[in-house]
Amino acid sequence: MTDTPAPVHRGECARYLDELSTLGGYFALPVHPDAQSQSLAGLFADDVVTDHVERTRDAIAASVGCPPERISLRMAASSLQLGVAARLLSPAIGGALCLGAVPVLDQRSLRWVPGAGHAPQFTVPAPVWQAVDPQTSAQVIAESVVPVLTELGARLNALLSLSPRITSGNLTSAANGAVTVLALSRPEQEAPGRALVRALASTEPLRGTGEFVDGRFRRRSCCLYYQAPRAGLCGDCVLIPDATP
Repeated sequence: MTDTPAPVHRGECARYLDELSTLGGYFALPVHPDAQSQSLAGLFADDVVTDHVERTRDAIAASVGCPPERISLRMAASSLQLGVAARLLSPAIGGALCLGAVPVLDQRSLRWVPGAGHAPQFTVPAPVWQAVDPQTSAQVIAESVVPVLTELGARLNALLSLSPRITSGNLTSAANGAVTVLALSRPEQEAPGRALVRALASTEPLRGTGEFVDGRFRRRSCCLYYQAPRAGLCGDCVLIPDATP
């Protein structure tokens, strides 16, 4: 970590959590201890990752009205990782922009809660916050939650040959998506939010995963969702000729 996390008074921590929850569901940080929670090693086990990919395939198939066999496992794996990235990057980005403090979501603080849904659920029983400013936000996020998401991408690569180019691009795309959602309720945060995405895209392993064209974000890889029936292309997709996402 770039610096030792700044101590946060218990009351201040509670305020941070309340403020994050006002930004929307993806920004809220689940902190209630759960007796059923496990370390992230449980989520990253081969059989558990594969099961979540298959559940995601079933969910996508149901949403577009086709048999699960029409949905490739690689596309389902990308969608799974993109969803997890959105769920974990959003609180970090919301905290950095709106609170000047990032919840440190790493292998030690994050816990996985097994469930029946296709999307993995997480809890942070004892959140630790690190004070940040516009110059340090990207590096703190890159050194805490990004390695968790990169490890998930590595497991998907090993199990299903999902390209690291796709999984790294998913992270930058999820970060930019979080800023887009945040700007709906906090429009004053859009410009600093895009600056944060640019800074994240200059850190390892996200370097070269996205760019801004005429002020709008375009990723340099594809999430593969276009392979689903009637799905089309995402607004930031590299496959759009001369894209203006």
